[in-house]
Parts: sequence; structure tokens; C-alpha cells
Amino acid sequence: MSALVGVHGMAKHQLGRHQLLSLWQPALADGLERAYGRPIPPPGLDLAFYGDLFLDEPDEAADDWDEIMPELADAVTPEDLAAAEEEAPKGYTRMPRAVQVLLRAVDRRFGAAAGILRVSVLRQVRRYLTDPRLKAQVDERVAQVAGDGCRVLIGHSLGSVVAYEYLRRNPDTGIELLLTLGSPLGLRMVRRRLGACDPVPVQTWINVYDLRDPIACASPLHPWWPQIGETGDVTVVNGADTHAAERYLSRRGTGEALSAFAGVAR
Repeated sequence: MSALVGVHGMAKHQLGRHQLLSLWQPALADGLERAYGRPIPPPGLDLAFYGDLFLDEPDEAADDWDEIMPELADAVTPEDLAAAEEEAPKGYTRMPRAVQVLLRAVDRRFGAAAGILRVSVLRQVRRYLTDPRLKAQVDERVAQVAGDGCRVLIGHSLGSVVAYEYLRRNPDTGIELLLTLGSPLGLRMVRRRLGACDPVPVQTWINVYDLRDPIACASPLHPWWPQIGETGDVTVVNGADTHAAERYLSRRGTGEALSAFAGVAR
């Protein structure tokens, strides 16, 4: 068992565990090098892969919009919406007009295609939280990897929700650190379905987010999970690809969060 276990995010169904490890491990090493200021070999890392369970993802459902539209609206300002109303439609023709406006507003605020990215994550998060059979399969994949010996659980995007659920339902894991990257745990839809936003049984929870990441709500998590604390919300700058796992893993802030747990001597 590895001391470090990652839980990946959405839209990885065409990849696999080994392919993702080949991206995550060197990115994580870069983050540690930035934190330590010296060369660091790639740390031991394993990955809980569940992407293939989403290969049979159902077609878009109209009733999704009842939950998704408020989440899109939460991400933008009235000024963003007013400007989006004036823009010509650009490729969202299968969606209701009100949704098209919201997507354009999200794009204006966070960058091209941010709206579609937010919708895609919302759909998969919603499916994970509402499909008991799928959720049980995903949770079992995590349990297979994050068993004895795991000290740090790293969840990116949807994977942060999965990691949170694993810890909440398994209080005796002995895992010391939950590290969430680009997490949608702050979304109203997610918080409502998780209930009371229970604390998780770890010594430390650190949340890393980019202020331009449309999935991380561009905001800290500690207002909903006081367990994190104000200093436990860490901001980073990921450049143009604000939500990418590799960007998050390679940031100095991520390396610093892991430095006490990664088994790398100073």
C-alpha cells in the first residue's frame, strides 16, 4: 500500500490508472521540489481509478437543469449576466436559452469553455451522489487502494467529493491528511446532498484552489467546513488551465501541504 493515494476527477473514462499515474507522479514531484527548493525523486503514489464506471453515462436529462442552473448563476455577477445577454449565441443551441446566457456569463468570468466544464463536473458529481449503484462501485474502488498504510488522500475535482465521502464513511482509516484540489465541495448542490457537511476523521484537511477555477467556485471551503480553518485554504495560480490536476499537483502550495507527510527528508 502506498502512503500517498490520489483520487482523480471527471472525464477520465477513456484513460486508466497507469496513464493517470504517469501524469500525476511527476507533477507531484515538481510541487515537492518547489516546496523544498531542491531536486526530489517522484514519491510513491497510487491512484484510485474509477473513470471507466462512467463509460455508460446517460444522455443529458432535462431535469438536470433544475439543479445546475442555480449553480451556474452562483458563479457569476449581475454584470456578467447583463453582458452575456448582449452576446450572440455561440454553440449552446441544444440548451435552453436561459442556460446559454448563464454559460456565456461563466465563460466571461472564468475563460473560454468554463461554462461547459462546470456543467460537465456538475453532471458527474450529481450522478455520483444520486446513483446508489454507481456510488457504491466508485467507493469500493477507493477502498481497494486507500487501505492500510495510506497516510495522505489527494482528491482532485470530483475526486475530492469521492475522497471526502470515503473518509466520512470510514472513520478508522488512520489517514492523516486530506488534500483537496480544485474541489466542488463548496457548491450548493453538493453541500445539500452531503447533509450537514460533517467533519472528516483526519488530523489535517488542506484545500488548494485557483481563484480562476470555475469548479472550485473561486472561493475557500472553510466557511462550510470549519475543520479546514482559514489557513487551510491555499490559493495558487494555475495559468490558463485553471482546473488541471497536473497544474494543481505541481504548485508550491501543494508541495508545502504534503511536505510533512510525503516521506521525503528535508
